Amino acid sequence: MLRMIFIGVLALGLPCTAMAQPPTPAPQVTPQQQMPLSLDEAVAEALQSNLDLLAKRFNVSIAQARKITAGMHPNPSLSLGSDHLDFLGTGYDATNAAGPPEYSGRFDFVFEGGGKRARRLEVAELALQVSEFELRDAARQLILDVDNAYVEALLARGNLSVAQQNRSAFSRIVRISKERVRAGDLARVELMRTQLAELQYDNSVILSEAHLRTAKQKLLLLMGRGRAIQEDIELEGSLARPPVNLALPELEGIALAQRPDYLALIRDQSRSEASIRLQEANGKPDYTAGFEYRRQQGLAGRGNSLGFFFSMPIAVFDTNEGEILKARHEYDQVVARAKALEAQIFQELASATLQLQAAERTVRQIETHMLTQARQVLDTMEYSYRGGYATLVELLDAQRSYNDIMVSYN
Repeated sequence: MLRMIFIGVLALGLPCTAMAQPPTPAPQVTPQQQMPLSLDEAVAEALQSNLDLLAKRFNVSIAQARKITAGMHPNPSLSLGSDHLDFLGTGYDATNAAGPPEYSGRFDFVFEGGGKRARRLEVAELALQVSEFELRDAARQLILDVDNAYVEALLARGNLSVAQQNRSAFSRIVRISKERVRAGDLARVELMRTQLAELQYDNSVILSEAHLRTAKQKLLLLMGRGRAIQEDIELEGSLARPPVNLALPELEGIALAQRPDYLALIRDQSRSEASIRLQEANGKPDYTAGFEYRRQQGLAGRGNSLGFFFSMPIAVFDTNEGEILKARHEYDQVVARAKALEAQIFQELASATLQLQAAERTVRQIETHMLTQARQVLDTMEYSYRGGYATLVELLDAQRSYNDIMVSYN
């Protein structure tokens, strides 16, 4: 019970490197070899094979690729040119003074100003960390979903057992009612009412079986067995109910230190700060330096020359202020989201603690008093009905009370 309630608010230390690996297919198991599936086994298989989690793993790979791109230097540029070529056949001589033909080759190199490459790498590294924590949070949510699906299947199995017991009990009552009708001790209309109640419990069994199949299918889908969703699995017994020994402030500290969605927002704050520095660096000009070799072939001979060039934009109109302001607002937004999530975590923990305490008191009361008393009342009513001292309405009321208690206990 503690695992089911608190797994949604406390994170597990799942290694991102392990989760980033592609899943391996689960071994095929024949029905004869199939063993009861435990909760831990279901969680492990879901973390390995769940298709949604597999898709989210690629976010980490994408962030790693973006980091590689961020570390790239600008490419140099090569320009080749030829000018004053005599393609039209006019000819170059001393009279027309045309030409001479020129051939050139030029290299230009871009030098980024403001440390743009280092800033890009910083943003990409923090974005990668955010993606890793988001993957951990996706795994945390998947664990919660598997826990809930497993518990729903156990609940459906328990309710099916109650429905089957009720149907078996009313089958006995119907047989007794038939004997009493033959003996003239019971009106036939009472037998018909008993048979109608038996049919109602038959319907309850059918619905309970459908709920159990649906719960198992949901669990199989979360475990990544999409193509084997119709297979039947056997679940292990009931879940343990360990006591809660931590106070609420301690749980809040654990949640803030371990919940990956909160840690992702903290990293996102650092990424937003780095993004501000990157946009400030983008406002600094880049410098272009180059050299050129030029060859001229004239009438009197040829000449070779070198040229050197330097250029830079003059930041008069566009200083990237808009992107800088945008990055600062994004940082403020992430800070607000982190505060909102922190308040949500505290509320979830307080609510989960109250729910757990109420559930423990309810289960303790049912186990201590209500189950025994309800069973005794039902047995007494059934015995009295067999002897003709109780009516069918009283028996049905006792059966309904017992069912409600069992469902609450489950």
